[in-house]
Amino acid sequence: MQEAEEKEYLVSVLAKNNPGVLLRIAGLFSRRCYNILSIVAAQTENTEYSRILIVVSGDDRIVRQVDKQLSKLEDIEDVSVLDRAHAVIREHLLLKVERTLQNSEKLVEIAAVFHANILSVTENSMILELTGDAPTLNSFLELYSPYRIEKILRTGSMALATD
Repeated sequence: MQEAEEKEYLVSVLAKNNPGVLLRIAGLFSRRCYNILSIVAAQTENTEYSRILIVVSGDDRIVRQVDKQLSKLEDIEDVSVLDRAHAVIREHLLLKVERTLQNSEKLVEIAAVFHANILSVTENSMILELTGDAPTLNSFLELYSPYRIEKILRTGSMALATD
């Protein structure tokens, strides 16, 4: 018997902006033993609603089940699984890296290649900002890894359907 292919799905949830809605969503995933790879929640253009983007790993059966279960929750207005081919997907990264006289120029060069913003420079550190897709952010981090990364703050995937 062939095993179902496991991949990452982007689930977009439109929810009423009520207390506890995010907790109920996380609880649903926990009870069903589904793994949330990332979750981003933010108010929409209508202050009564929030858009929650969840990256979940699994097969088609799991994502259909997630869709069905989320749709049953109170305060959920809409659930859709985004097609990556028809969506703009981005993550945001803040990186604090150790800065020395010897590596300062190289840190700036790497930032320039990626069009990253340099937000802060002190005698001992540099804070950079980059927005892009996951592979771009991963490459950026890989190039900075030899320079003693002090802190990383990375959002989950944010996405909007193009159609």
